[in-house]
Amino acid sequence: MNTPTLQLDTAHGQRMQGDPLPVVLIFKNIAADSNINFTFTTAGTEWSLGARSGDSMGFTVVAEQNGGQRQSCIRSVEFSGGLLAIRTASGGAALNAFTMTLFLRVAPGVDYLQGYCTLNNEASVMAFFGSQRAMEWRNGRISAVLRDPDANSRSVILSVQNAYPGDRIALELSTKKGLGLATWCLGPGGEESGGIRLAGAQPSVPLKFFAYGTRVLEFETSQSADAGATLDFFMQAYLSWQPHDLPYIYLKATCDPNVSLFAHIGNRQPQLVSQTFTVFTL
Repeated sequence: MNTPTLQLDTAHGQRMQGDPLPVVLIFKNIAADSNINFTFTTAGTEWSLGARSGDSMGFTVVAEQNGGQRQSCIRSVEFSGGLLAIRTASGGAALNAFTMTLFLRVAPGVDYLQGYCTLNNEASVMAFFGSQRAMEWRNGRISAVLRDPDANSRSVILSVQNAYPGDRIALELSTKKGLGLATWCLGPGGEESGGIRLAGAQPSVPLKFFAYGTRVLEFETSQSADAGATLDFFMQAYLSWQPHDLPYIYLKATCDPNVSLFAHIGNRQPQLVSQTFTVFTL
């Protein structure tokens, strides 16, 4: 097992203010023993560990499962200002895949970024900025349009684990009476909104039935040849609320006790959703 090291610049002068923009980078076909670099040339953009709060998501790396096991191919990660540098290990598979999450701080008035990346020719990176659609980056010049985040909506990543074929799962959204109103939605307004997404740990999404309501999300897992096999899947959804300063919402799962359902709202760390209403801060 490789143990990656992380280095970050903590003495970069005056930091930019404002909410950090969450970024998800999905790496495919990354060569072993290689140097990967992303360099932004646009002034007013820099990598960040996120908001200075106790439950901020921070920085994560998840290796793609290979042969039933997850093994990191990363030897080191460093980010400083507009530079992100990754070094992969020499052992293991010749081509690797992993997902990285971190944040981008953007100065007021900056609505795009440009730069370049260094990748092996087979490699590609799908880059998600906030609630926008993904863009594909390859070796050479890179760019992205940066949209202002919607003050009244957040993306929600739902992870369902250890479900069995035929399980029914419901996720209910609510708020404290008199405090405000929250609903599930299809994303913030604008043509670049990413919309909802479903994906499974298996080659196909293991669902027989799916309903997306304003207050309740419902799932029924599909039957499979192996009735004892567990099914995992995830979904990116969105919620909106009024008034804009609503501090928290409630989520409740209705499912078999063997099922684990986690919700990751905006920049916050993932949290287990229990079968009674659970508080999630916005």
